[in-house]
Amino acid sequence: MKSTLSKKWRWIGALPLIGSFAVCADTVTATSSNVDISPYIVNGTNASTSDFPSIASLFIDSLEYDGIYFTDPYCGATILDTQHILTAAHCIYGDQRAQLFTVVVPQLQDVNQYPYGSAVRHRISEVYYHNGFDNNLSQLLQNDVAILKLADPMNIDSINDVVKLPENEDYRSQVTTPEFVAIGHGDTVSGFDSTKLLQRVDLNLITNQTCSGLFTNGASLTDNQVCFDGDYSPITRLNGGTCQGDSGGPVYWRDGSDYVQVGITSFGPSQCGYTGGVTAVFTEINDFNAWITSVINGNETPKATSTDLKRTAYLSQHGSIQTVSNSSESSSGGALSTLWLGVLLALGLRRTRSTRILQGSRR
Repeated sequence: MKSTLSKKWRWIGALPLIGSFAVCADTVTATSSNVDISPYIVNGTNASTSDFPSIASLFIDSLEYDGIYFTDPYCGATILDTQHILTAAHCIYGDQRAQLFTVVVPQLQDVNQYPYGSAVRHRISEVYYHNGFDNNLSQLLQNDVAILKLADPMNIDSINDVVKLPENEDYRSQVTTPEFVAIGHGDTVSGFDSTKLLQRVDLNLITNQTCSGLFTNGASLTDNQVCFDGDYSPITRLNGGTCQGDSGGPVYWRDGSDYVQVGITSFGPSQCGYTGGVTAVFTEINDFNAWITSVINGNETPKATSTDLKRTAYLSQHGSIQTVSNSSESSSGGALSTLWLGVLLALGLRRTRSTRILQGSRR
């Protein structure tokens, strides 16, 4: 059985900055089918979860109900503590299916270990995203940050396996040769993933002044965002960077022996590794430390909740997570219109990716 699910891709037009979005995910049924998802690492090398223990991956599945799961993560994330996960708001905003059926897999080295290998799945119970999040690519996805609360705590090292957050933005100006690295399970080139292993790539900081000049609506870039690009490879003829599937994942700054997460992957050129002068944009975490603390301390109201009762009701209404209704997904992409669809021939900005759906026996 084949199905195509739409989720989170963003495109940017050649003149005005405009966007449409579609995301896919792979699921497993007796036969597999293609779906859209998020950004991956270009010009990357293998990364180890022992070096980056705070990494996490977001999947959609209904394994407990009908054995269906998407084979690839739709977004990346990081571990704040045993029960809170940091990601991008656009990964989860307006998507009822993701809000109900997302599972978090911490420290996933090899995607092939999900769901029946060594991967440990954790259902989410609450969704938080910043009140100022603007799900509008023409405004450059301002305040693109979200936190997912898990139904049950993870069995992890609550000191060494959680992400280190920045206390300032010294990496912007006080460090002579700052080292930045992005990691993720995203595509290795646009629309294609050559490895299931966690990847890493070194990045270069781009000033906001330079970055804003690369976009038609560059004035919408805020101090709450930070831009990076990667080095050009004569072998791939691409710049290093993130790609479909990496959304929501981290950019780390190497501060001595520590990796401090300074950014959350937000969006970038739809042609991963694009060499034409458009960089990727990330949510700058230091500006949201107070909000993150407020969520963890229970001082914020969740935007959505996920329970067994709600998941059962969804499946009763829709039949399967493979079925996407207009009502449940209509707001996922923000302002979708024929105008957005008309610019798909132009340069696009990417947010998320595509994957297959499979159905396996429950174990």
